[in-house]
Amino acid sequence: MLLHEFSGLSAPFSVNGETKQVTYLTRVDPLTGNLAKISQDRARRKVAISTDLSIHPATSCDFCAYREKTPGPRIEHPCGGVSVPNLYPWEKYDWVTIYPPFGEHKLLLSDLYFDDLERMVESSYELALRCSRDPEVLAFMDFTNWGAFAGASQQHPHSQRKSATWAMPIRQEREVERCHALWERHGRNPFDMLADEERAEGSRVIYDNDVFIAASFAPTTSNEVIIYPKEPVAHILQTTPDQRRHIVWPALGVFPALFFYMGVTNLNIATHMAPFRVAEQARQYYRWHMHVYPRRSRLPMDQAGAEIGFGTQVIDTLPETTAQVLRRWYRQGPQEELLAQNQDGAPHPDLVKEFRRIRQDPITVA
Repeated sequence: MLLHEFSGLSAPFSVNGETKQVTYLTRVDPLTGNLAKISQDRARRKVAISTDLSIHPATSCDFCAYREKTPGPRIEHPCGGVSVPNLYPWEKYDWVTIYPPFGEHKLLLSDLYFDDLERMVESSYELALRCSRDPEVLAFMDFTNWGAFAGASQQHPHSQRKSATWAMPIRQEREVERCHALWERHGRNPFDMLADEERAEGSRVIYDNDVFIAASFAPTTSNEVIIYPKEPVAHILQTTPDQRRHIVWPALGVFPALFFYMGVTNLNIATHMAPFRVAEQARQYYRWHMHVYPRRSRLPMDQAGAEIGFGTQVIDTLPETTAQVLRRWYRQGPQEELLAQNQDGAPHPDLVKEFRRIRQDPITVA
């Protein structure tokens, strides 16, 4: 078994003259080693979500005017994305990939189309290929920001792609090493084991076909989602264009579902892959995969003392609840009665308007 949950009771405390004890859950993600703490009472409560749709495009955007405002040399990808050198690089290869349209911004997750995800994946492939040709590069790092509060200095949706030289990033290295140890212990790829255990349990699975999509067992952020192919692919360079399209298409439903049903307006997408030198061997024990990390609209709420000081994630939404809600998007299609609610118990009128708009386009709700 890979998935272990520990349930405990808090020490008694008094509220309004009443003595209480609260059940809390402790979960360790088998792939990452991430430690998550969940207060069951807090996570089960119905929480109204304030979905802020009053985001205005920046009046001046360096990425929209990338030909004049960004350093060179620039890489014009056939998919439509443009990778430019980071103005403040902290790695040998340090690119920012920006996506059309230029001269305007896609601000909402409901604006994210299949073409956007395809551009993310195809430009990632091309930059990873460039890094693989340099013997000094150990691995490739890939991170995408979507939303005005996704933690980046530019509002324009973009990805950050970097080489890893001299030493592996600690989280990536730990994840690969843990997966290798699990493979040696169990004789199976832990990603396949994880999918089997999640299927048997059932409550966190969102989509299960050529691609496996689930709410993270021990999330780093509330409503975190993990996405990976079932084929033994440890690195993006081991994929074909057809394989990448088959991964992207099912993943598209995650983003409007998070936006309309959970009120998520900002998120990060971290794509993990094996180091170059072990990529072929790693097919046995690792898998190229994506973590979707929803962000709060106020950044200080993402990382508080427990996360920063102790490396422990305190989660206020049960992953089982996230999966239950997002699963409905995949199985039943968009349902207006499931829209995220504000404090008054009703969805924001602008959210309803946006939902009805995208219902006219089957591509956005796939």
